[in-house]
Amino acid sequence: MLSKRVAVPAGLLLLVLVFFWKLIFTTEYVWFDHPDMVYIEIPRLQFQAREFHQGHFPLWDPSIWAGQSLLGQTQPGPLFPLNLLFLLLPLKAGYIQAQFLNWYWVLLHALAALACYALCRDWGRSHQASILAAIGFGCGGFLGTVAWLDVAAGAIFTPLVFLYISRSVGGQKRWGSAALSGLFLGLAWLCGHHEVPLLVSLLVIAVWMGLAWSDRRSIGLAAVSLAVTGLVAALQLVPTIEFGLLSKRWVGVTDPVGWNDTIPYTIATVYSMPAKGILQTFLPSADRYADCAPFLGLAIVGMALLGLAAAGTEIRVRWVAAATALALLFALGAATPLHGTLYSLLPGVGKARIPVRAIHIFNLGLCVLAAYGLDGFLAGKWGRGARLLGRGLLLLGIVTIGWAIGNPGLDDRLLLSGFLAIALAVWALFRLPGAAAIWIGVAVIEMHGVTSATYSSKHRDDQNRFSRMLDADRDIAEFLRAQEQQAPVRLDVKNTDVPMNFGDYHGVDMLGGYRAGLPENLIRAETHTERSKTVLAVTHYLEKAPDREGQIALYAGRSGIKVFKNPETRPRAWSVHEAIGVSSLAELRDRLQVKPLDVHRQTVLLGETPALESCDGDAVRILSRSPNRIRIRADMKCAGMVILGDAFYPGWEATVDGAPVMIWEAYGFVRGVVAPAGAHQIEMRFRPGSLYVGGALFVLGLLLTAGLAASRR
Repeated sequence: MLSKRVAVPAGLLLLVLVFFWKLIFTTEYVWFDHPDMVYIEIPRLQFQAREFHQGHFPLWDPSIWAGQSLLGQTQPGPLFPLNLLFLLLPLKAGYIQAQFLNWYWVLLHALAALACYALCRDWGRSHQASILAAIGFGCGGFLGTVAWLDVAAGAIFTPLVFLYISRSVGGQKRWGSAALSGLFLGLAWLCGHHEVPLLVSLLVIAVWMGLAWSDRRSIGLAAVSLAVTGLVAALQLVPTIEFGLLSKRWVGVTDPVGWNDTIPYTIATVYSMPAKGILQTFLPSADRYADCAPFLGLAIVGMALLGLAAAGTEIRVRWVAAATALALLFALGAATPLHGTLYSLLPGVGKARIPVRAIHIFNLGLCVLAAYGLDGFLAGKWGRGARLLGRGLLLLGIVTIGWAIGNPGLDDRLLLSGFLAIALAVWALFRLPGAAAIWIGVAVIEMHGVTSATYSSKHRDDQNRFSRMLDADRDIAEFLRAQEQQAPVRLDVKNTDVPMNFGDYHGVDMLGGYRAGLPENLIRAETHTERSKTVLAVTHYLEKAPDREGQIALYAGRSGIKVFKNPETRPRAWSVHEAIGVSSLAELRDRLQVKPLDVHRQTVLLGETPALESCDGDAVRILSRSPNRIRIRADMKCAGMVILGDAFYPGWEATVDGAPVMIWEAYGFVRGVVAPAGAHQIEMRFRPGSLYVGGALFVLGLLLTAGLAASRR
């Protein structure tokens, strides 16, 4: 018995590896040839990996937008346990290896498949039926085609969430199982992207409400489950909320929105799945909706239809069928009233601005139903239903083949689906031996053609368009890092020439960068102006051709990108001896951008100002820098403010000669510390209270889960 319990999951893992053979057994293909992955996500992973290998755990990212909270940015899961393990893998010439990214991607899908397998087995499904469901959930549909690492990571725990809810309600270590369901949902919130965990959380709340309605004893279990979810998720959610309250987010309209602003419903309309997406659940297509597809194939969808027959006898099937239908309606978004109603009435639904993400739940429901369908089919329960399914598949196969032959320009995978439909029809009608193997094999063939179509080959000029950028400008990065030995470098990068977060990827500070949101103080700073660039100590420009007077060409990279020196270069740290107080943001903007201002002798502060003295001759220099800590030596002739041209953000603490001092928001967006006359050492550390609060809640959630899981009650 034990050997089978090990052998079958091992066989499932082997099947997953075969499914992803292009990523596992070759170095030709990559899955991440996507603009968002290359422009944003991989550079941020690279930044973290570089710092980990240098012995730092970065809480602050100094490489984009003059420094940003890495935790607050949320993506791509800086606290997600699997990400942390991945980032410890060996680097090649200081960079993440593409093959490791491929393997990590496959690992996530293998874990998703195992989680679905465990759910089906726990619900009494056979090994064969559980494998069919697992391969569908882990390798097809949403998880098979979604383009983002963080989004995929947030989806892999969903089967385990519902496995432990069902165990809790069924009386298997009720309190421990309730806590474990919350633990896995909380871990999903650490993945880096909020949309899938939010949708799963809404479904979990609905399930617990339904269970509590039928049995009041479930109220306590629901409270434990949801409490653990909140406690575990707090590790990421508390810094995220702090960042969100201070920031504005770009959601697809011209102007960014704040935390309390309503996201226009037109965005949800754009990201709704059209009705043809229902057909594309079982008929292959090149269409993608928000870079994912619902395709599971005829084998799984056909068996899911048979599985619905169990709804009359299995309460779980009724719950799964209801959740699957609701998820489909939600994914259709603006096409039905459901999503719009929830969007209007439930807080937080609007922040999941892409209804298509509900395909994840829709796919899981279909896969579980398929497991019930296959078991019933193998046991001979669905005689009439099986015959109807066989005739339907036969008709669909004939029509599809005829359509494909009559329209040669159609997707060739459609023709293959026609032949596979006929093969399935033969097994359904004549009940030939080996039905389980045939159904699983057809499912693998169907999904492989759609899932692997998203991979890019490095040998094709029309593919690998984005991922090749990762290697394009390493010579420029080496030149800039050499410049860094003399003084801190900060780049102003022309995005049309270098459309990626160059700073994060190559370890050089830059002004700007791609991201979902930005603190309001930097939006107000108008960082495109020369005065703000002076405050932020921009030293170099990265572009193909100069676009400002006086730029000095220093280096030309192999890609055609050039490095230009800013003729107005200023040090990253300096001192001022006059603080101008203003009473409003409008006046702050006027003093900074319009009126005369010597930014290296004067600063502007909103509200009160410290007492400074007038003198010259200070010497200020940076002694050391790391993501979370900066040390500055300041020889002050009289009392003044030492300015660091890095972004101001809550959580930074400062000391002068070891004594705590206040950090002032100089010019409205950088950090300043008052120092008296004399020689001083100034230290700034990033110690965000949001991390400590979230961390304490996270530990409490783990302890609560461990205690309840270990209890014998």
